[in-house]
Amino acid sequence: MPTKSETLLLFPTRVTRFELVGVAPEIVPLVLERSRTQPSVARGERTGWQSGNDLFSWSADTHALGKQIADAVMAAHDRPLEEIALFGWANVFNRGVFFNPHLHSDAAWSGVYYLDAGDSGHAAGGTLMLRDPRAGAGMVIGDANQHDSATCFEITPRSGELWVFPAWLLHWVTPYQSDLPRISISFNAR
Repeated sequence: MPTKSETLLLFPTRVTRFELVGVAPEIVPLVLERSRTQPSVARGERTGWQSGNDLFSWSADTHALGKQIADAVMAAHDRPLEEIALFGWANVFNRGVFFNPHLHSDAAWSGVYYLDAGDSGHAAGGTLMLRDPRAGAGMVIGDANQHDSATCFEITPRSGELWVFPAWLLHWVTPYQSDLPRISISFNAR
């Protein structure tokens, strides 16, 4: 029998979940008011409303949220970072809104914070899907790799949760199926 000398985890994909505390509830009506009075910024999506990249400069509350997100991105990283540039925007999902598969260029990290998840659960849809970046991982599934060859990972949105992942990770959101609005904050960091 061979003697095992080392196992390397060469290409992990770091996806980190945080729960933010103390986020001002005043941000929700601020986002909803802007969604009623300002046009959506086009980002290749055809559904929902999205603000400009200046969300963290809207108010003292949104600035404080940006600080928490920046701290989370730095904590998700495995080595110290001197500083990061952070850009964020608000999303308002209503029934039928979805995002097509995409990545975020010109960023190292991306993510989403669920300010108000609206209806949450499998029946409400609107799940965040992360695609396994290993192109051939699911080609042969057997007993030896049955738990290491999933092609997608589903995240059910929950209010107060922040997810941080590499900007190159292909992701999308399935159609949201509720009449309660869902408000999320997306961001890029570099």
